[in-house]
Amino acid sequence: MVSVRIFISMKLINTISNVVTEAKEAYEMACDKGVPEKELDRLEKNYYESLKLLRIYENLGKRENKSID
Repeated sequence: MVSVRIFISMKLINTISNVVTEAKEAYEMACDKGVPEKELDRLEKNYYESLKLLRIYENLGKRENKSID
């Protein structure tokens, strides 16, 4: 049961990491192309929100691992 939970957690962290990477790339490409400021703000917000989600989930995973030990 524990190994299944760890596997699912790792898959979720990898998925969130991919979302962060995609959001960062979208923001950087938009900066290079000179898109309107409103669009840049939206992309920047998406990037920071995805980073925030990753940090939250990583911290939850650390707490969960401590409770398993």
